[in-house]
Amino acid sequence: MKKFLSVLFILLFLTLSVQAKSAKNGGISSVVKSSGVNQDRIYISIKDSETGKVVYSKNDNKLVNPASVQKILTLIPIIETLGEDYEFTTELYSRGEDAFILKLGADPYLSSKDLKAIVQNIPPETKKVYIDDNILDNKLWGEGWLDEDLWNIYTPHFGSYNLDRNLIKLTIMPSERGQNALIINPTGYPFVFRNNIITSDTTDVLIEKDTSSSGNVLLLTGTVSHPVVKVFPITNLKRYFNFQLKKALENRKVYLRESFIPDKVEPSDVFVFKFTHDFDRAIDDILKGSNNFVSETLFKLAGGKYCNAESGSDVCGIKMFNDYCRRNGLDNSKYKIVDGSGVSKDDYVTTDFVTDFLRLNKDNPVIERLPSPGEGTLASRLIPIKDFMKAKTGTHCDVSSLAGFLTAKSGKKYVFCIINNDPKFSESDRKSLEDYIIREAYLRL
Repeated sequence: MKKFLSVLFILLFLTLSVQAKSAKNGGISSVVKSSGVNQDRIYISIKDSETGKVVYSKNDNKLVNPASVQKILTLIPIIETLGEDYEFTTELYSRGEDAFILKLGADPYLSSKDLKAIVQNIPPETKKVYIDDNILDNKLWGEGWLDEDLWNIYTPHFGSYNLDRNLIKLTIMPSERGQNALIINPTGYPFVFRNNIITSDTTDVLIEKDTSSSGNVLLLTGTVSHPVVKVFPITNLKRYFNFQLKKALENRKVYLRESFIPDKVEPSDVFVFKFTHDFDRAIDDILKGSNNFVSETLFKLAGGKYCNAESGSDVCGIKMFNDYCRRNGLDNSKYKIVDGSGVSKDDYVTTDFVTDFLRLNKDNPVIERLPSPGEGTLASRLIPIKDFMKAKTGTHCDVSSLAGFLTAKSGKKYVFCIINNDPKFSESDRKSLEDYIIREAYLRL
């Protein structure tokens, strides 16, 4: 398959400057048919961005998982709800003479270093620190996610207790040949390790949760010949946050008489300090970096604000999205969106709906933030037409998707959405086919 697609690409590049007029959508149809893809497992919608006229379609009204293309659909209502001047804010209030309350903002950019800056405003004589975590509906010990793979670094948990991007690093060092490797945990977070990694001539390290035990028990297996850094999601956000907060307080010589107490900020509490991060960076993280963690956090935050709810939730995020569609005349009654990024296997849209959504928002400033070829997740794709396209990629399980805006060689402008979930295709083959379809559209439309 790869060899076949590569031959197609070479032929395309050779004829890039001379193929000006051919059968328009016939060329795209020929590419799809000759690719070997299951004709019932590829979904395409290409429309004139001005008139909405369908230029090419295939299975465009069939429901399919959109993967991260869905981030375009949810981000625009998110920005409309939160506002472009929104800030991620963690606030500190005083309560009486010897107590403080930390109000969390689910800030996806909050770090342990930031916590140290915040607690500089807490004097050593403090006896109690309360935590207001009500900004999100914290499930599973202050965390939430839709993906079953707890160790996928692209789907870390998210919640009110976001800290250090909810990821942790371990460094695995070889020791003497045949002996167990050394495990370096720079955070000091109290994991329990079952270290079965042996120093060898090869490196093949696997980290899993030890399902035979409870708590933070990690099973490390394999071999190591040189230092290896492993990154994995924090399994309990609240526990990790409290651990880092306690360390920051003790560095400040604040020793509490009891553990952190859940509570809400009251009108009588006095504002002391706030730590903020700009919202703007999140847009690029979502569109160019396809960051699931940031996208999911924002979906719930915006949902909470939209519903004027005490805590943000997926339910409110879904209502926000559905109401946005209704207000703008987009019929999404057949579709199902349950998260902010397309990670859930329960998300279903049609490519026809996606292109209608793109047409609706073709003049939205957010669209200018989509990556062009050579940027973000399009860093190594479609470089010859980098000045003529902006698009969002998607990858999830057997799904690969691409949706966005294309200015053809003719000067005409189009919106498009391609989704391929043929399981016999590898991820790279799916993306190669997407690229070839877009190149054909650029040349022939």
